[in-house]
Amino acid sequence: MNEALDYQTFQEHAFAVVDAVMVEHLPAGLATEALVPKKLAASAHLMPTLIDLKRTPRARSDALFECMCELPPDARSLPPIALLLRASASATAITRHWNSMQLVEPRPGARLWLRLHDPRVLHQMLRVLSSAQRRKLFGPLQAFTYWVGGTWVWATREIDVFSTQNAGGDLSSPSAAWPMTWNWERIERIGLVNRALHSAGVVGPAAMTSQGVLAEQFIERAIKHGLVEQADLVEFATRGLLTNSRFDDHPAVTPAIRPSPDGDSCLSDRFALIPDYVWTELRQTKPMQGEL
Repeated sequence: MNEALDYQTFQEHAFAVVDAVMVEHLPAGLATEALVPKKLAASAHLMPTLIDLKRTPRARSDALFECMCELPPDARSLPPIALLLRASASATAITRHWNSMQLVEPRPGARLWLRLHDPRVLHQMLRVLSSAQRRKLFGPLQAFTYWVGGTWVWATREIDVFSTQNAGGDLSSPSAAWPMTWNWERIERIGLVNRALHSAGVVGPAAMTSQGVLAEQFIERAIKHGLVEQADLVEFATRGLLTNSRFDDHPAVTPAIRPSPDGDSCLSDRFALIPDYVWTELRQTKPMQGEL
């Protein structure tokens, strides 16, 4: 991990992936290709773009590097390019793989767009997936370098090894039915997890990993309490991250969790009625980071 991206490291990457809203902030003259699955052609304006750094003239890639060095002022923001790819494969192969990964149908009729170009999503995906599933995610790629939590993080494809800086993998070809074997319930909650981490002020790659585990567990417990609205699940997880692992057992908190019969209030409204001293007490008894 490194807060700054040096020029030599930048040159080791063959490709970059940029969000659609960031394209207009990039220097002109880059060799680009839209990453648009055929079934999402109607939403092409929302799809990310692949930059082929090897085909881009040196002067233009240098301009891109200078653009990337203008890091955002805080850890929650993203630079114009937040994801770099190391690969020896062709742009065609990378495009084919990326499109196959960002549009999946884990269940009949349930089509999902995975925003893998968002490093906050990628960071949690690398945490959630098994080593075999990470191998599928990497495909022909050798490594990701991405900006998350105020620093550049690298994840490489190595056999059966994974950490924030080291993601396992090989080049084995997965079954065509791979989407059916993944835990899509967890993957579909990544957005909720990241919203809770953001609301709780969690930054830094390591904290986003460890607290991501806790946020998932809080969301699961919120569901057991009968909460179903996304905003309520995020609120529950956020409060848990800010207080302690058993905050929902407090006699002043437990009654407020139950959804109202008429459904005219959200969890944040009900929690707002709890006296401040209760939340202060719960924060003061916050244990060390770890699983619930």
